[in-house]
Amino acid sequence: MATNETAFVTGAGSGMGRAIARRLASRGACLGLFDLSQDGLEETAAELGAEDGPKPLLFSGDVRDETALRAAVEATVEARGGLDTAVACAGIEVTGKVPEMDPADWERIVGINLTGVFNTARVTIPRLEQDRPGAFVAISSDAGVQGAQEFAAYCATKHGVIGLVRSLALDHGPQGVRCNIVAPGFVETPMADRIFADFSGEEVAGWEKTVPMGRFARADEVAAVVAHLTSADAAYTNGAVYSIDGGATAGYFMP
Repeated sequence: MATNETAFVTGAGSGMGRAIARRLASRGACLGLFDLSQDGLEETAAELGAEDGPKPLLFSGDVRDETALRAAVEATVEARGGLDTAVACAGIEVTGKVPEMDPADWERIVGINLTGVFNTARVTIPRLEQDRPGAFVAISSDAGVQGAQEFAAYCATKHGVIGLVRSLALDHGPQGVRCNIVAPGFVETPMADRIFADFSGEEVAGWEKTVPMGRFARADEVAAVVAHLTSADAAYTNGAVYSIDGGATAGYFMP
């Protein structure tokens, strides 16, 4: 069913970002989509071609570049007349122990995973306040609520996202902007494919068994949570960390 919603999504060229764009489009939202990959954005747009509603606006850029983000948001607002929803989904993985890590990799993952959320908030929240009520959602991870071997840099950024967005909830709730966090476990996305590229099928199955539900999440399941948090059904939800990890962070589990 068509709505008057306008949504801006980063990391929309693949994985969870693409699924989120698809889910928001299915409820009639007009979309501004931002990603480093122009090819990925075009693939996302092609998937949305069957959806009713306006053609999405596509912006290729790096979330570390606030100027590029601001221009994309301003173009989205100019074309659609406002902004109701913002989703910060862009992210990368860097693995390895801290002493052996290249400082350039640390700077890159902090820049994309944490500063990217900061930049997205800086350029969207003022507009969300103006067009309130508004909703801002950032994608963290189960690695944002616990540590993980050889994922120190990734965990640091995802913990940072939670602290950042909880504070945004306190600062901007009074102005009518709800800010929440989604914390998935492993999701069937290109990122997971890269992480498990050198694992055998048996080893991947072993990782799946560490999840009480016995599998990894699907990207559309994460998108459904984002859709809820940005809807009127979550009108009193602000500052929440929504875990979608099949129970992996609920406590000790013996498969």
